[in-house]
Amino acid sequence: MRAANRQQLREDARSTGKYAAHRHVRGHAFPAAPIQRSALKKSRAVPISHRGRKSTCLTQATAAPLVTSQMGPAPVQPPTEPVVVDYSIYTVAPNVKMLRGTCRCERLKYEVEYGMKRGTTDNSYLITAPGATVLIDVPYEAYGEKFVSTVESEVPLTSLTHLIITQLDTKAVTSLELLLARRKAAADASATAVEPLQVVLSNPALRLVQPAIGEKADKAHLLSSVQLVVARSGGQVAPCGPAEGDQLQVILTPTPRWPDLLVVHDPVNRLLFSSKLFAAHVAPPEGEALDENGWEGFGDDWRYYFECMLAPSARQAAAALDKLDLVPARRRPGTAPKRLNKTSAALRSFFRSLLGLEKKAAAAGEEGPAPATMAAAASPGSVPLPVCTLLPMHGPGVSSALTQLLQEYRKWVDEQIKAAATSCAAVFYASAYGNTAALAQAISRGITKGGVAVETINLELAALQEVSEAITRSQGFVLGSPTLGGHMPTQVSVAMGAILREPSAKAMPCGVFGSFGWSGEAVDEMEGRLRDAGFGFAFDSIRVKFKPTAKDLLLCEESGRALAQSIKKRIKSKELSAAPGTRALNASGPQLAMGRVVGSLSVLTAKDEDATSAMLASWISQASFDPPGVTVSVKKDRAIEKLLVVGGKFAVSMVAEGRERPVMKALSRPFSPGEDRLADLETVPSPHLGVPLLKTANSFLECSVVTRMEAGDHYLIYAHVLDGKVLNENAPTAVHHRKVGNHY
Repeated sequence: MRAANRQQLREDARSTGKYAAHRHVRGHAFPAAPIQRSALKKSRAVPISHRGRKSTCLTQATAAPLVTSQMGPAPVQPPTEPVVVDYSIYTVAPNVKMLRGTCRCERLKYEVEYGMKRGTTDNSYLITAPGATVLIDVPYEAYGEKFVSTVESEVPLTSLTHLIITQLDTKAVTSLELLLARRKAAADASATAVEPLQVVLSNPALRLVQPAIGEKADKAHLLSSVQLVVARSGGQVAPCGPAEGDQLQVILTPTPRWPDLLVVHDPVNRLLFSSKLFAAHVAPPEGEALDENGWEGFGDDWRYYFECMLAPSARQAAAALDKLDLVPARRRPGTAPKRLNKTSAALRSFFRSLLGLEKKAAAAGEEGPAPATMAAAASPGSVPLPVCTLLPMHGPGVSSALTQLLQEYRKWVDEQIKAAATSCAAVFYASAYGNTAALAQAISRGITKGGVAVETINLELAALQEVSEAITRSQGFVLGSPTLGGHMPTQVSVAMGAILREPSAKAMPCGVFGSFGWSGEAVDEMEGRLRDAGFGFAFDSIRVKFKPTAKDLLLCEESGRALAQSIKKRIKSKELSAAPGTRALNASGPQLAMGRVVGSLSVLTAKDEDATSAMLASWISQASFDPPGVTVSVKKDRAIEKLLVVGGKFAVSMVAEGRERPVMKALSRPFSPGEDRLADLETVPSPHLGVPLLKTANSFLECSVVTRMEAGDHYLIYAHVLDGKVLNENAPTAVHHRKVGNHY
């Protein structure tokens, strides 16, 4: 009976279109919507004009439930809280408009890339040209209804000639269906014939559209007035200007997380519709389409998004940068937006001249690209793409900080590739509905925070040889899987076989994780096979039911950090096992002198919904009188760092002199991922924030993070003091003394 149930589960899983046998998609697969192979063309940059609207949408899960004849449907995921969406329209070039859906809640989803808690946007773009109206991208499902209404307010849906999909998430298919349904209804009601809508997308995106729409009886009719065009890198796909040669160019830039990723270049306006590249999850101020505050306003957001989403696939990101070969250029005459802050532009030009950037850009003149420093990393034989604005799928358009962001991206990629030459971990995963992918991304971020490079591989797309090669390049690995029909999917099972056959893999630290709906047998199966083969685990197996919470993501980051530490211990065992006295002997004069800098001993605690963390701190100091403020230095690989983003709340418990030993003993030892750091200490909730405080503290502070900056291998955090109290006036604060300044 159990075998019959499992067989039924497999059949139900196949019916969802996920993990079925790989289909080779060809033109005849869509008789009503023929697929054409296309050549693609070039892109450019943008700025502003605005209108606004507001709506409330309810994000709903679209994953089809697994069903068994005896057990019924799998448990339904709890409903998502309503998401308030503001929709605005900005003119970024004479014939280009940005349709921006803005979510100002802290995070749209519980995924690691939303960790800055600054909101997000989902940007689409509308291009009008003689004989063509081109729409670029459809948003996440929470924006769908308002998005389609916004498009309708700008142009009749029947006038749309092209839809270019730069990246299609499963949760965006709902918005695509809604757009096609509204357009078809408008076409059916029209008295005149309506030309088919050309939908330009990559092959992986097409493989998502096929089961989601084309193979469903109640939705297949939506493709009857659609012509699917499979994009080829470098080909021209749609008009973008008055001249015959003014054509949008598409460049394929796939990564393991986004195998369908492509970008679009507009050569007339010098815009790059960069999709997930150069994006950030942040909601810019109302009325600002571009990065008006430049690097100072959004630099941390761009960096964080890169570390979460592109650092785990640095080799692919480097290949994309080489392929694009972007060079900053001036706008062509007549392509500036109608609303332009001339004072801001004049100041920007002055400072660019002061820094010598205008001279570097002079080579581009009014027609060509600049500066030569950006072209230096180009791949041989490539043609540089001149851009004056980057238009990503999330966050602000990039104009003010364009040159710096391009340079920083190259620097960040090179740092990851260089780190991989010393130590690297591989994260293998497959994901049915995106939940396991979210866990993989959080674990990957924890690994990079731990100082080890990471290579993330999507097993749904990777060849077996790629898995074997990744293992040989790595010093540790993690394997993730959903549970389908009581088992891991075939792709994960085959990859595990390759790992077990690799002689060097057995000596590596490893871990397993996964999401599930019923009971998560896939995680047990992976763990059992690896343990039976003699593999050692760096952290306990991670099982998450449905979508991850803030606590789950923190656990994943801690687990990734634990794997990184295991790898570094193996590589640098002699250095890490050295006695403190030996370290002091090897320390330099400045390091010995720094050891004499003392700090008050305290315990820093932070909380974010169901996630709580704590650390022993002595690098804390008063920073301002009015308003009262403190600074605290936190190492980048600390688990608590994730909770100390701008706007985050934390508490500081000052340790009384004479009571420091039990506190130091409890908090100085290594902790397993997810372990309660305060389990051996008595705590009480703080009066306003509810953050744990030491019961034996002589005083406490409640604080809110205002800003933070990179300080070498630490973050320096400045916070305003919201509240505080002396609990024991007769107890002085303990002081932390060190002998050397190269370790705690």
